[in-house]
Amino acid sequence: MTMRCVDVARTDPEREFQLARSKPGHPTPQPRASSARSRTGLDGLIDVLLAAQRVMETYRRSLPHREARRRLFRLSVRLNRILGEIERLPVT
Repeated sequence: MTMRCVDVARTDPEREFQLARSKPGHPTPQPRASSARSRTGLDGLIDVLLAAQRVMETYRRSLPHREARRRLFRLSVRLNRILGEIERLPVT
């Protein structure tokens, strides 16, 4: 009787773990294509850079390797600086 209980207790957590891994509770949202009319000029450029940042961050969070996540984070910081420079450009 005891051996049967031990066998059930050992396989149930493993099965539950595999089931949880196969069906994540929080799927990564996929970016949607904008149905609105695209803007042009600096506003359009800012929109594109912000969208790239969102996609990159979503992808970065899904990466298992710490080094790859760190590199993408550094790229995101660079994009923030670029966005800041663009916003300081004089509008004609």
